[in-house]
Amino acid sequence: MNKILEIVKRLFIFILLALTFLVVDAPTALAHRPHDVIEQVELSPNYEQDKTLFIFARGNLFQSTDGGTSWQRIVRGLDNVGELSSLSISPQTKQTLFLSALGDGIYKSQDEGNSWIKVNNGLDKLDIKLLAISPQSADLVLATGKEKGLYKTKNGGELWAKVLDSNNAIKAIGFAPDNKDQIVVGDKQGILYFSSNSGDTWQPGVTIQNSGAIIAIALSPKFSSDKTVFVGTETGGIFKSTDNGGSFAQINNGLSDKKIEDIVIYPNSDRDFTLLASTWDEGVFQSIDGGNTWKKYSNGLTKDDQADQSGFKEPHFSKLSVSNAFSKDKTMFLGGFNGLFKSTDGGEIWQELPTLSTSTIISMAVSPNYEKDSTVAFATYVKEINISKDKGATWQLVMKGLEIPRFTKDFKKPNQDPRRFFDIAFSPNYSSDKTIFATVLWDNFLRSTNGGNSWDIVPIPSTKGRGNRGMTNVPSPNFATDKTVYLGTQYGIIYRSTNGGASFDFIGDVGNRNFNESISLLISPDFSSDKTLYALGPEGVYKTVDAGKTWQPTATENGLKDIHILQLAMSPNYKVDPMLLAGTPSGILQTNDGGKTWVKLAGSPEIETGYITGIAISPNYQSDRTFLVSVKGKGLFQTVDGGQTFSQIGQEFTNKNHQFAKMGEVPSAGIPIKFSPTYASDRTIYGFGSAKGEVFKSTDAGNTWQILSVPQQEYKIDFFTSIALWFIVYPKLRFIAAAIGGVAGYIIFGYLGLEKKLPLNKLAIRGIGSFIVFTGVFILLL
Repeated sequence: MNKILEIVKRLFIFILLALTFLVVDAPTALAHRPHDVIEQVELSPNYEQDKTLFIFARGNLFQSTDGGTSWQRIVRGLDNVGELSSLSISPQTKQTLFLSALGDGIYKSQDEGNSWIKVNNGLDKLDIKLLAISPQSADLVLATGKEKGLYKTKNGGELWAKVLDSNNAIKAIGFAPDNKDQIVVGDKQGILYFSSNSGDTWQPGVTIQNSGAIIAIALSPKFSSDKTVFVGTETGGIFKSTDNGGSFAQINNGLSDKKIEDIVIYPNSDRDFTLLASTWDEGVFQSIDGGNTWKKYSNGLTKDDQADQSGFKEPHFSKLSVSNAFSKDKTMFLGGFNGLFKSTDGGEIWQELPTLSTSTIISMAVSPNYEKDSTVAFATYVKEINISKDKGATWQLVMKGLEIPRFTKDFKKPNQDPRRFFDIAFSPNYSSDKTIFATVLWDNFLRSTNGGNSWDIVPIPSTKGRGNRGMTNVPSPNFATDKTVYLGTQYGIIYRSTNGGASFDFIGDVGNRNFNESISLLISPDFSSDKTLYALGPEGVYKTVDAGKTWQPTATENGLKDIHILQLAMSPNYKVDPMLLAGTPSGILQTNDGGKTWVKLAGSPEIETGYITGIAISPNYQSDRTFLVSVKGKGLFQTVDGGQTFSQIGQEFTNKNHQFAKMGEVPSAGIPIKFSPTYASDRTIYGFGSAKGEVFKSTDAGNTWQILSVPQQEYKIDFFTSIALWFIVYPKLRFIAAAIGGVAGYIIFGYLGLEKKLPLNKLAIRGIGSFIVFTGVFILLL
């Protein structure tokens, strides 16, 4: 018998080790994060010394002062509603930068990009697509309209004047490096315009035929003497003129991709220069003979097929920026659809740099029992849920149950990590049920019933063919008794669970707003009696009074239909005051009658017209009349009289480029300001808005703030979890393992001598034992 048992034991050990080896050997390590499209790259003119560069990523301006290793989001003064479109740093002084945004005009910084002010005086339209600073003077800047028009300032943005009223959009600007009077621009029809008086007047020149728009222009470092101009086109490659633009010849020898995105010239000496070009599909090309021949430099550059899809049609590679000391450090950066690339050997090898950190916080929750359990939780952009049980002093990464193969049912590395989080919330009964809810961007609801120690994944079936993207989760305030949780997708679908989140059913539809953002779902504090919820829909704020079955716009005559509302907040005393706030890109709307009528708050200029990125109402609002508002580019504001007046708080914190706001163009449902449930006594507020894993905390009602850094942690899969993942990915193995267990049970029970004690023969006992072991193993592996 001992020999038989030893054989069975070895058999099980062999199976476990084999499965573990296969799991460890499988490519499960780290999935590629969602890529960040880099639309702009600009290096400091003193990059060799200060290692400073700026990028646009997901609608945000980021700065690095260590050559691209780490990034800070720049927000101070940037109150833009439209997308950032262009950035230029003065070649003469790194202090001066100009930036444009579609619909917002032009911003200027005189402190190396740390803060910005608008300089739109003289602009007849604010849709500015491109701008460039003269290499000779930081006061001379040209800017182009999105559709047409060329503007000039000669006094650093104090006044702009339209200097060219072309009917076609100007797509490229080129300054002569050695002559401030000589400038060339090109439009989307391939027409070049020349100025010899610093841009005051313009004369049309050569049209580059059959090559699409002029995309890039670069003038020789010795333009005054050699009269050489290089022009990059949309489809025809690069053209060269040596007669001041009088005639052009195509120079595409070795240039296998003729869709040009950028041209940069770097002087090697007084007599020659290196010519670099970035292209739509293939990356970077270099020429050391004035463009006569080209060589491709693309080793290490990566592409993403999404760029070619019909909804995007974006270039794989775009802006190219070169170190001021390129001849020595050989450093250059390239923006791309798949990220930011850096080379330090003149383009021989490229390395992709991380930009938007996967640890960027996108949603946060404070325990309803915070006074006793001191618990705070947050979810990040990708692959992290963290919990603190000591008011943020220390943090624990809680990801057990959220391993990638549980989502994908595969060990292959997915194109994107499925753990791209969207929302997180505590059960109102957390003190006793230890339940936390979360969602990821697509299709899955997450639930933990042990304080985050492990998670269950609940798939949400698609309804009405609109998919389940961007789900906001809202538990009922009476969760302890009704076990109700609501989900609202960004497409307007409403789901409900009445079994604590174990499963969900479709219940309602508020319509699709066609925005890539949260539905901002709210539930009444008195839900048990009034059955009221609010959500954002295509005609503004929608309301239900039958627990979500039917929804109607709140304002009469669709008064909110044309207003882009970003988020909602509800008074904790809703039963008495029925007050809600609606944050928009142009101020705050308030209702005191449950949504029948709305008025704009005008307690300060910043609030009246500001881009509202966060609203949070004090849990003690009935008595303290307090709520906080975060205004994009302006800072944090407080009212203590219900919105009649506002004052700025935490200004020193804001001046350091910290902002309470979700990361731009990173979809999430998170509200970036969270009051402690016992705010009346502890005066504690939490927040987020950094470009990395940092929690903001105030214990004096928001007047001063500290940053709680969250250490980088990596979730490690243990031995038993590895085994469990194998059976999840390959469920048929459960039957095999159970069958092996059944055989082992058949053998073992045959040697126990139970037939002497039970009224059964040996064969029957073996059969029953085998069945018991088979069933037990199968259930254990579910």
